[in-house]
This record gives sequence, C-alpha cells and structure tokens, in this order.
Amino acid sequence: MRLYGPSLHALALYALAAVLGLAIAPPRTTAADLPEIVIGAPIALTGGFGEGGQRVVEGMQVAISEINEQGGIKALGGARLKLITADSSSNNPTQASSVTRRLAEEDKAVVLVGAHASGMTLSAQVEAERAQVPIITTSYADSIVTRGYHYTFKLVPQVSTMFGAMLDYSVDMMKASGADPNRIAVVVGSDAGSQDMARVVAKMAADRHLTLLTTVTYPSNLTDATPVVSAMLQNKPALVLMSGFTSDVILLVRTLRNVGLTMPITTLSGSISNDSVGASLGKAAEGFMGVVSWNWDLPIDGEKAFIERYHHDFPNRPYPPAAETLGEGYAIGWLIKAGLEKAGSADPKKLRDALASLTIPSVLPGKPIAFDDKGLNTGLVPVLVTWIDGELRTIWPQQYQTTKPRL
Repeated sequence: MRLYGPSLHALALYALAAVLGLAIAPPRTTAADLPEIVIGAPIALTGGFGEGGQRVVEGMQVAISEINEQGGIKALGGARLKLITADSSSNNPTQASSVTRRLAEEDKAVVLVGAHASGMTLSAQVEAERAQVPIITTSYADSIVTRGYHYTFKLVPQVSTMFGAMLDYSVDMMKASGADPNRIAVVVGSDAGSQDMARVVAKMAADRHLTLLTTVTYPSNLTDATPVVSAMLQNKPALVLMSGFTSDVILLVRTLRNVGLTMPITTLSGSISNDSVGASLGKAAEGFMGVVSWNWDLPIDGEKAFIERYHHDFPNRPYPPAAETLGEGYAIGWLIKAGLEKAGSADPKKLRDALASLTIPSVLPGKPIAFDDKGLNTGLVPVLVTWIDGELRTIWPQQYQTTKPRL
C-alpha cells in the first residue's frame, strides 16, 4: 500500500536539521503525490452503441481534466479523479456483468458509469447493487429505475417520456411553423423498444385527436428499404415518426429523400445524435429530426466553454459534435465531483447517499440535476434537434431554439 506524505529519507533529513538547528523547507506536493479516486466505466465502446459510449467517456474525460486542474476533490485533500474504462459491449450482457464486477472488486472504483446500451445496463446494475457501488447511467429503458435498486442513478428521462416529447414537440413545432402535422405515419423496427414506441404513440395520437394513418413494422438489418417506404407512402403522411437501429433508420431516411419526399421525419436520440449519422446522410439529413437529452448549441451557462475545451482536447473528432452522450458524460463528471465533496469521503456508500440528496446545475436542459427515490433524474427536459447544413441544431422547445427549422 502506498503511503502519502514525507518519505523515510525526508524524515531523517528533518531530524538531522532539528539537531543542527537548520531550517529545511518541506518538499513540494506534486500531482503524483496526491491520492487517486477511481471512476469505473463499464460502457459500450464497440458495436452498435459504441459511438455513443465513446462520447460518454470523452465528456467525462473533459470534466475530469478540468476538475483535476482546478485542485481535485478539495474535501479529500485535493485527491485527483482517475477514469478506468472497460468495454461492456453493445449486445453481450455477460460481458457487461463481468467487466462491471472487475471494476468494482479489482480496480476499487468508488462509482461506476455505464453501460449506455440499456440491455447492458440492466446487467451492470445488478453487479453494482451487489457490490454496493453507485452506478450512473445514460440508458433510457424505463425498467432501470423500477427494479427497486438503491445504487442506480439514471441521468436521462424515461423512454416513455421521450416518446411523448417526440410526438408533442414535432406537432407543436410544425404548427408554429405554419405546417399541418395531423397526418402521421409510424415506421418502426421489430425490436422490443420500437414496438413499445408504436403502441405508446398510437395511444398518444388518439388522445390528441391526431390522425394516425398507418403503422409499418420492418425487419431489423434492412438491405432494401423500398418496400417499407412504399407501404408508408400510400397514405401521404405529413409527418413520419420512426424508430429502429441506427443503420436501418439511415437507410429509410435516405430512401425517402431519394424519391423526393421532404416531410419531417422524427426519431429517438440514438438514431440521430451520432456524428456518423450526419456524415452518412449528407444532404439527405435535412429535415431529419430527433429528441435528445443534450445538444452542443444549447443556450446554457457553461456550454460554450465546454464545447471549446472538448475541441481542444479532442481536435480530431467531428466539430461541432452531434452526440448527446458527450454532454451527458460531462455532466456526470461534475456530478461525481459534487457528490464526493458533499460526502467528504471516497466510501461508495457515503457517495451513494450524497448523490441521492444532491441538486446541482449542469449543461443539460431543464432544471438542475436531482434524483427521486427511485434514482431518476427529475430535472432534465429533452429537446428536439434537426440536421441543418451538416450541423445538428436545436429547434424546440422555443426557449432552447437556436435556429429556425426548415420544413
């Protein structure tokens, strides 16, 4: 075990100096002399959710760099934060469990961040609960905070809340722009999350007296989107609500644009809030919208400085960035700092209690971060974004709008 403080050699010098009546200045404390607090990130770094998971890590790295540069955790004598990552994968729950267990037991992480992919998070949180180490997640699945766990903290809204925002924001924004959003088509993949969206949106449309023309379900991993598009277009919708794997959504949007159709298309966060989406679609991305938990252009205190620091630290990444998970990771870094300062301890149980009672501002839209008794952040308000001239811009609600939508 490493001991922090003067070495035995230094102590001997002090003793000799005292005998001879000499004054010796104490050695300067350097960053290497300070204790480190480990943050473990069992997170999707490869596979379909890998890009989002990587941006979570990069956002945390920016926050950790700033925190360490500003003196670390002052309540713990300037202790520095250290991030250790492990790939949970995008589709292997067993791997998610094993890397989470390793980070908690072997790397002695005092807090975990992961696993971004909801299915992997459901496995990781079991290990976090067993180890009694808090886990903060950017995953959307509702069930993450309905399992009765005490060590889980969910930063982002419930996916059901995102479905509601997806419909309401699209309709309200179109009405405010003078367009008629009444004729709606729903196009969803065969995965469970997309099927849930179809059911929720159908009920919401009926409650709002909107005309749901058709619901089209397509098989995952499409190679030809023409039959799906043809089935949908027979009813001539004014608005398309879409869900599915990112690769499938990209193919569907490209096919719609290639046949000259320019109606607004709205999807959920993961299918739009990736740098690769804009790069893949190019001009076809115009009018492609999505509901997210953060965007780079939000008019929020600290946002501009964060984006500039990110560009400095990661100059080879696309800029401005299009990943909502980047801002989420940054907010998590500062949330962990606030929790450690309040706990005055690196004990995971005390940190858990501190996180549960915190209320802190962040670069995320809405109210300050605060968790309810289930571990759900009650402050975050999703926003609607769209691709305009190769950049993902915020267009709704109006208090966060940074540019007018093009319909």
